Amino acid sequence: MRRSPLPLLMAIIAVLMSSGLAAFGSQTALNLKSAPPNEAGLVPILEYHELVPKLKVTGYQYPSALFRREMEWLYNHNYRPINLLDYVAGKIDCPAGMSPVILTFDDALGGQFRYLANGSIDPDCAVGILEDLHRRHADWPLRGSFFVLTDGNGHLPAPFYQKKTALKKMRYLVSQGFEVGNHTVSHAMGIKHWTDEHVENEVGGAVVNIQKYLPGYDVREIALPFGIYPKSVSLLKSGVGQGFAYHNDCAMMAGYQPAPSPMDKRFDPYHLERIIPGDKAFQIRYWLDWLETHPKKRFVSDGDPTTYTLPATEAKKLNRARLLGSGFRVQFYKASRSVTQKLASHAH
Repeated sequence: MRRSPLPLLMAIIAVLMSSGLAAFGSQTALNLKSAPPNEAGLVPILEYHELVPKLKVTGYQYPSALFRREMEWLYNHNYRPINLLDYVAGKIDCPAGMSPVILTFDDALGGQFRYLANGSIDPDCAVGILEDLHRRHADWPLRGSFFVLTDGNGHLPAPFYQKKTALKKMRYLVSQGFEVGNHTVSHAMGIKHWTDEHVENEVGGAVVNIQKYLPGYDVREIALPFGIYPKSVSLLKSGVGQGFAYHNDCAMMAGYQPAPSPMDKRFDPYHLERIIPGDKAFQIRYWLDWLETHPKKRFVSDGDPTTYTLPATEAKKLNRARLLGSGFRVQFYKASRSVTQKLASHAH
């Protein structure tokens, strides 16, 4: 006869409380009926490449009209974008009842950021679509990571394929709250066969090239071309390439499923999975629909970036050491009670 897991869960919570991990007391009351928080839930990290005018999805090309529709859907279904480095640090600054989503763009292609002949931003490029949504909805912040390729090695186009405005674009992205990330120097597939020195030169050299456009910019995130890793993952974390000492807080895969909460035991910042566009199995449409039909699996914010709030039944997922080391507080609740009732019964 199988034993109920509830006593074990309660024991875990008791241990967390006695360690000081759980902070009870004066917290904001939360609405458990319309938007119960679950900050142990899944976070979708979306991966885009080129946006194009045509309506057919082809390889890495994705229609601008579908991207616009996707962003509107996210807004209307209570998703709000956050930056990748904030997610990795566990700082989920998202309104109560909303869910974080992370937007990433690889290769610095023209359809991501384009200026028209009159100097305005193309309304059908990714930046133009995101800015339009932000203008109409102030609670949709401009956030996202652009993993850029540059013309630093002389063999690739300037970022976003408009050489005369490449500098302006790079500076504009950072000024508006977006992040710029590393995508290596040459975007080659053979990284798993390279020597350590070669890997370091590809990673460090890419930062050198980015800083030609953004002097002193702190590049701390990398997306591996084609999701291929070097023999030594430690070289992605830090190293010296082309005379430059680099450090990355995270590395992006070309995976197929939503990422865990940053305080989940499974969280690995150097193997973060992303989801590609489309409506086939394990693509963006598939996973967004899946999270709609499995709402208890989705990360839902409590509105407080310093505290993790989650159902007591999710306590076993937490990385206790990381929570303590990062200075976050945590609070649990039973689904049948309000958080304020739970807190009152455990105030100390």
